[in-house]
Amino acid sequence: MNEIVHYYNDLARTYDQDRFDNSYGKFIDSQERKILDKLLINQDEQILDLACGTGRLLNYASIGVDASAEMIAVAKRKFPEKTFLQNEADTINLAENSIGTIISFHFFMHLDQNKINQVLAESNRILKKNGRIIFDIPSRKRRNLLGYKKTNWHGASSLNIADLKANPDFVVKKTYGLLFFPIHRFPAFCRKFLVALDSFLANSFLKEYSSYLIIVLEKK
Repeated sequence: MNEIVHYYNDLARTYDQDRFDNSYGKFIDSQERKILDKLLINQDEQILDLACGTGRLLNYASIGVDASAEMIAVAKRKFPEKTFLQNEADTINLAENSIGTIISFHFFMHLDQNKINQVLAESNRILKKNGRIIFDIPSRKRRNLLGYKKTNWHGASSLNIADLKANPDFVVKKTYGLLFFPIHRFPAFCRKFLVALDSFLANSFLKEYSSYLIIVLEKK
């Protein structure tokens, strides 16, 4: 995990501008927010943003957790009223059964299967009964179809929905697809016109051939 932390420490100051202040980043952000707006309608529950980074999605949460001190520093400037913990995702300094929902985006893709299992076990520990973890991960079916070959840890992990159904601590409650089209390969001026069609196809019977899956797991 140290390699990941160092990587994001170095990116922190320019992360928002480089990743989300462009048409591709805005496309992803808008699609993720549409899904979160559907799922996070209970304003009374305690929501934790795991691997919160610079706080892009912290308007949904009251607690931000990240292992990168530099990313947290940026998030604190944007959301001084929030609570922040600089913790690894598998050792969070919170009590058992204390959180209603965990959201975690652009994080699980960097973890190997063993670490994913550890993070899910820690999430199970801090979630209340019937609490949820909502996260995204690249679709393995899409990657297998395209012959994806990983070169390092960055965005290297993927899953099928069926993989998660075997987890003893959680039940798969909902799944969504995201980015059916390779939007980054389309000219920037036309991307906004593809939003509705992309969302439709990404959540049709072709869902698992989207670039990413958003998974909602509920604690048993």
